Amino acid sequence: MSFIIFDTEYTSWRGCQEHGWRGKQKREIVQISAVRVSNDLRVLDTFNVLCKPQLNPVLSDYFTNLTGITNSQIQRKGISFQKAYKKFIKFVGKSHCLSHGYGGKWDDKCDGAIINENLILYKMPMDSNIKYHNIAAWLIPEYKKIKMKEHPKNSGRIAKYLNMDNKIKNMGINEHNALYDSYSILMGIRYFRKDLYSLLRKMS
Repeated sequence: MSFIIFDTEYTSWRGCQEHGWRGKQKREIVQISAVRVSNDLRVLDTFNVLCKPQLNPVLSDYFTNLTGITNSQIQRKGISFQKAYKKFIKFVGKSHCLSHGYGGKWDDKCDGAIINENLILYKMPMDSNIKYHNIAAWLIPEYKKIKMKEHPKNSGRIAKYLNMDNKIKNMGINEHNALYDSYSILMGIRYFRKDLYSLLRKMS
């Protein structure tokens, strides 16, 4: 058995979190990253694509400062969301997909909801066969078992809070890069691997 850990980055502007992406500002996906993980938590494969936003094609300085992704990179390496989604679906296959939404329930789609939002935005058919789950619903009880005073609210902070972030930084990527955040989630699962059976059972 293998499963997918994934994360997305999407267009953003200063203040958009507070006002909810008003007017012409939309949450267009700019990056989809994922790791395929075995049931003994080895990385079997990775997925990382950049997407060219179509409604707001120029990335804001705020977004670039946050993620490190530049307009130049998007122009050189970016593909359409339509093509990226097809590649992602192929990578996922029939595996369960885990992303992170602090405070949510296990069945929350989290970043899967952002993907679905983009399917609607670009008038693409929905794929209801993908099994999205919220790994935060499994991690939070684990944090409480070790009496963590403060929990990482963002996926990219998990590795840092557990003192495991150097293993990711050596890859040359930083927090708020979707690939970094995917590996950060994996570090959290590895940290609490003694309870891995309970996680695998939830996906069986």
